[in-house]
Amino acid sequence: MNKKFTIKIAVIGFLMFVLLIPLNMIEGVVSERSNFRDQASRSIAQSWTGKQKIIGPVLVVPYLQYYKKREWDKNLKAYQETKYSLTKKIYILPEKLAINGEIVTENRKRGLYNVPVYSTDLNIDGQFDNKEVIKVSRKYGRNIKWKKSFLSIIVSDIRGISEQPVLNWNNKKYEFSSGSAFDQRGNGMHAKLSKITSEKEKNYPFSFKVNIKGMESIQFSAVGKSTTVDIKANWPHPSFIGRYLPSSRNITNENFNANWKLSSFSSDMPRLIKNCQANNCSGFLSNTFGVELINSVDIYHKTERSVKYAILFISLAFITFFLFEIMKNLRLHPMQYMLVGLSLSFFYLLLISLSEHMTFGMAYSIATSASVITLGVYISAVLKSMIHGLGFTGMITLLYTMLYAILVSEDNALLMGSLLFFSILSLVMFITRKLDWYEVTDKLANQALLTQEDNKPQN
Repeated sequence: MNKKFTIKIAVIGFLMFVLLIPLNMIEGVVSERSNFRDQASRSIAQSWTGKQKIIGPVLVVPYLQYYKKREWDKNLKAYQETKYSLTKKIYILPEKLAINGEIVTENRKRGLYNVPVYSTDLNIDGQFDNKEVIKVSRKYGRNIKWKKSFLSIIVSDIRGISEQPVLNWNNKKYEFSSGSAFDQRGNGMHAKLSKITSEKEKNYPFSFKVNIKGMESIQFSAVGKSTTVDIKANWPHPSFIGRYLPSSRNITNENFNANWKLSSFSSDMPRLIKNCQANNCSGFLSNTFGVELINSVDIYHKTERSVKYAILFISLAFITFFLFEIMKNLRLHPMQYMLVGLSLSFFYLLLISLSEHMTFGMAYSIATSASVITLGVYISAVLKSMIHGLGFTGMITLLYTMLYAILVSEDNALLMGSLLFFSILSLVMFITRKLDWYEVTDKLANQALLTQEDNKPQN
């Protein structure tokens, strides 16, 4: 008799395994739609601009270093001194750097997909000094010849600069030209300056304003001996990225502002810029920080997370059916289990298809209502009881409500999910705590035996 019970359990387990196939296919659909969204983002970046990374400003001071080399002259059969020159550059970081900007965001649409883009007016000012120039001048004396210096700024996507920036340098104005003129990274802009004095110490204040367009994120570099960055934006979901977090920040439901205060001691930029002069700029170029404009949890991420709970919903539905079989002396066909499992599975496909055309909350409400009503009508007919059907419907509605709370939660999703699993397991254990499973096994086996006898032809 125990064999019948074992077969029943095995069939239910097999059905759950089979239902993993449509669930896996639905996950594939969600992943595919997410890839389409990424393609739309790249397409918009081609016609707008991409993610922006602003590195600098760096004062570049080139010079010719003359030196003599004693060489053997075959014709004269004697050593002769030959004069050579070598072009070198000094990379100087600002003593002070302040960046202030207000980001104005908007959504650009490509097909069904929205991508956040922005434009911002950055006010950049600070101060350089000529201590490094004096140091080199004293070291080599008259064996060097100074060339005109330039201010270099690396911008990852120069298409984002729509207006001609003008540099105010030491009370003189210089126009920026396209290209950073920085040997290791050419994209950006630079302004040619007059020669930097090498005789006495002097400070060179500077300021300029640049309008930059970008998409999704903007980053800066802490090149100053002291660097402050103050950013505001009309976006409620910032994600602070890079090497440094803001010193202070304020986030509301409509906007945010963030402030960074950094020093060369913490950023290690003086050492990194020296490595860059030796043609090793990877550390200097990657030492950035900034903000990414994100949706707190996008619809594809939400749906992907919701699918992970599908097997829990199906398991609970099957357990409920099984308990009805035990406690109400009902016999349910495996096909009835399968149809309920499929209905629960296709809820997620309905959710992702609706959420691409409306808000996630509205799509979730419609998908939940459709699934709950369908299951309620079907379960009432299967169990031949409106009360039991309403009870099952109430349970599924409660589960969907709890799942939605988990999906919209950013910080407590894991905790809430764990509590949901534990609560359901505890409830099942509480309901079945007094069941005699040996008696249940015999009862199911007897039901199967009586059914076989009823189906025998009468003589």
